[in-house]
Amino acid sequence: MTYTFLRTTIFYIMSLLLCAELYAAVNIVECEDKNGERSFQKTCPPGLTKVGDKKINTGKSLKSKTKNIKAIIYSIPDCESCIEIRELLNVKNVSIEEKNIDKNLELQKELTDLSGSLKVPTTIIGNSILTGYNRSDFINALKKAGYTEDP
Repeated sequence: MTYTFLRTTIFYIMSLLLCAELYAAVNIVECEDKNGERSFQKTCPPGLTKVGDKKINTGKSLKSKTKNIKAIIYSIPDCESCIEIRELLNVKNVSIEEKNIDKNLELQKELTDLSGSLKVPTTIIGNSILTGYNRSDFINALKKAGYTEDP
């Protein structure tokens, strides 16, 4: 990997991040392959090693004026959608309770009783039960729960 390619990749990632209206700050990781070549990713793919991470401020602040909104995420390890949900809720300053249902029969029964299925991620925000990750569904559920953003 050449220095120009690395610089171009960083510029591209930074441009995308600055255009994303959702994130006040994002985390990226620096990954290294077995040849010592490095790249920046959201998460390191298999075969690459994480050598560093950075939180990049996009210059936007989307803090909630509304207090006490809480979300419960039913998840399992290595769940990419769970990471995206966590990032969205963190940016929105929503408190999160995460319940790892992997190998926990009691939590699996709790989730099945609550949602009617054993699907992850399942997120509870107010009276809304969300399965999977769809950004607009999460924004709507947050609004229904009383979330507002600073202008």
